[in-house]
Amino acid sequence: HLTPRRRKDCIVIKEGTDMRLSGFRFHVPAVALLALATACSSAVRAQEPALAPEQAIQAASQNGTLLYLVFYREADATTNALVDTVKTTASQHSGTSWTAVNVTDPAQRPVSDRFKVTRAPMPMVMAVAPNGAVTGAFSKRATPEALVGCIVSPKKAECMAALQQDKLVLLCLQSEPGQPLPTAIEEWAADPHFGPRTRVMTLTMGDSAETNFLASMQIDPKQSGPLTVFLAPPGVLVGKFPSSVTKEELATKLAGAGKCCEDANCKHNQQSKKGATAPGKVIR
Repeated sequence: HLTPRRRKDCIVIKEGTDMRLSGFRFHVPAVALLALATACSSAVRAQEPALAPEQAIQAASQNGTLLYLVFYREADATTNALVDTVKTTASQHSGTSWTAVNVTDPAQRPVSDRFKVTRAPMPMVMAVAPNGAVTGAFSKRATPEALVGCIVSPKKAECMAALQQDKLVLLCLQSEPGQPLPTAIEEWAADPHFGPRTRVMTLTMGDSAETNFLASMQIDPKQSGPLTVFLAPPGVLVGKFPSSVTKEELATKLAGAGKCCEDANCKHNQQSKKGATAPGKVIR
């Protein structure tokens, strides 16, 4: 369990002192003091994380593992229950690790500030992919199933990272790696209005590591030809388009989903008012 700032059940006693307990006097030798200190220490350190927060974040990034960050203020029963769940889950799934962040500790404050959790209800656990994308967050408690659900594929993590940076994502699904991009995607990337705020990515549909990600977008790699999946922050599926799509069609769809821009005079926003379409489902 996490170490409380003060341990009420550990008493500091000097060697050789006489003590009274319920009317009985006894002498405390050095050996007994050593045993008492060891018991108190091991009780609170047995479940401390192996690495400090910054070290754990760097190690997870370098090793390509998912990191569970447990943020807390007090090492109380709720916090330790959450730690137990997180620790057990991480021990049962290779490619995951965990650490704890005390939001009241000035030395660990930069991590809390980076993930913007200083005012969030505590304790909470946040799952962070190797590339820094947050793949899930839970307050107070989390089930093992929910934590396992935060383990995502590399390409999904890449998409999530871009969306969390407020970028549009054009994910080009290819039957073979290295295929040329659709003309509309190249034109979009070169457009001064759309290009700078868009990330263009490719994914080979036969990649077994991405099967679940494709399924979440209702794409069957065995039946689908080349497609472009259009995503907008925070995770809106704008649409799925064949390679014959035009740049104007993409722009109109984006505006129809309310994700084009904030300019009321934008021609795409004006066009979308004539035939507005509802935004697609959110990618989780």
